[in-house]
Amino acid sequence: MPLITEKLITLKNAWMASHITDAEFPTPLSEKGLHLYQLAHSELSTQVVDSVISPSESSLTFYPVDCHPLTIRYALVYSSYWQQEEQQQALVEYLTQIMFEADANAQLYVGFYKGKPAATGMIYTDLDEGKKVSLVSDVHALPLLNQDQLIQDMEYYLLALAQSASATVILQK
Repeated sequence: MPLITEKLITLKNAWMASHITDAEFPTPLSEKGLHLYQLAHSELSTQVVDSVISPSESSLTFYPVDCHPLTIRYALVYSSYWQQEEQQQALVEYLTQIMFEADANAQLYVGFYKGKPAATGMIYTDLDEGKKVSLVSDVHALPLLNQDQLIQDMEYYLLALAQSASATVILQK
């Protein structure tokens, strides 16, 4: 794995963990959610993306997560990655602890399908030798009949967005 990829993943994971590890009184359920998140992400692979083929029309409407109601929607959709309800509850508890600062390197996104939250994703951006580099990760969609298409739409959107601002884009899935 290239050094920049390792660095981005480490920074993203540290940022994701900080919402629990830096909390004064994290709940046991949020700690369990963090553990499940870290376990699932330890098994993902990465690839550098050279070019993106953007779909002509997406079925999603995309929103950056910039308020708590969107954080809740992000958490509810992303938690559907886990099959067991107990695990989903732990993930919701964990993910709803995410706090955003204006200068954060991470930006979460929610994609709405027919007016309802249906897909998620994240872009984590950092500098490497003075150039912006981005990691696209946490792309998931609700288990609907068109789940694969929703995931692809979110992935393409985030990759295109990341490529417009970064010299290097890495996809983690």
